[in-house]
Amino acid sequence: MTMFTRIRSHLCKAALAAALGMALCAAPASAQEAHLLRIGTGGLLGVYYPVGNALAGGITLALGPDILAVAQSSGGSVVNIRSLLDHELEAGLAQADVALRALNGQGSFAGETGGERLRAIASLYPERLQIVVRRDSGIRSVRDFRGKTVSLDETGSGTLEVMRLVLEANAISEKDFDPVYLKPEFTTDRLTAGSVHGVCLVAGTPTQAFAGILGEDALLVPIDSETARRINRLHPALVPGVIPEGTYPGVPETLTVEVHALLLVTADMDEAMAYALTRAIWNEKTRALLRDAHPLARSIAMESATRGLSVPLHPGALRFYREQGLSPAGGSAP
Repeated sequence: MTMFTRIRSHLCKAALAAALGMALCAAPASAQEAHLLRIGTGGLLGVYYPVGNALAGGITLALGPDILAVAQSSGGSVVNIRSLLDHELEAGLAQADVALRALNGQGSFAGETGGERLRAIASLYPERLQIVVRRDSGIRSVRDFRGKTVSLDETGSGTLEVMRLVLEANAISEKDFDPVYLKPEFTTDRLTAGSVHGVCLVAGTPTQAFAGILGEDALLVPIDSETARRINRLHPALVPGVIPEGTYPGVPETLTVEVHALLLVTADMDEAMAYALTRAIWNEKTRALLRDAHPLARSIAMESATRGLSVPLHPGALRFYREQGLSPAGGSAP
């Protein structure tokens, strides 16, 4: 059994145990009495999934037995937003830049309708683009992708959206190399085996997907500051960022681009429900679950919940934050 297989097996078992535990603690005698609140997350080895799982547990504890929240693994930001707008999810995690394009009907959402219904509950934490390559690949910049095999994450992911902007900023096309469109949990073992030269992911740092890979045989590829500023001028939700030294053992400080992770709902959600949901994610039980879920989640704080927003706050969330003395840094819902 490979290290990747062991990690995936452990995560799946842990996730199942957590979900069953929360359901047993909070579910009513008759499951039909509970309203399901589905939260779209991401891949099992990213940060969205453990954070979403912790949020679901805290929401269920705070709002049960009437509400049973569950975290659903998904393709990521684009998929989560489309599922929200199609009423297949009640809440979802997504990158702020992807949410902005959906709001305005741009990029992957060009020609689609409904994006104007997106509303934010909270800004949670910054996500950073991480490009991990084999040390022997010869890749030291995005321009070196030419002729290589690089995973850009799956269709429907926020990572793929960002990577296409990064490729454009570096005058590189997906036709110039051999792109792979799979989640890191399906490509990190290929990276180790040498059949893939690089794997890209926009996620909080550190992420489980790369924790056991970076070091002697793999390294992070930087996005130089000028390229990051050029991307920011065209796409304001993407800002220059840094992966600090020591985030991964033995890996030096690496320049990159970053974007805020948002918890989204739609304008269709009842104001009282949105208010209760916002209050639930900031109660002490939920924050304790978040602290245990992932190192990055320890930095999630209500004081920064209205920063980095790219879509309007839901009126219910806005009412909660105003009661806490917080002014929204982004727009508020009309």
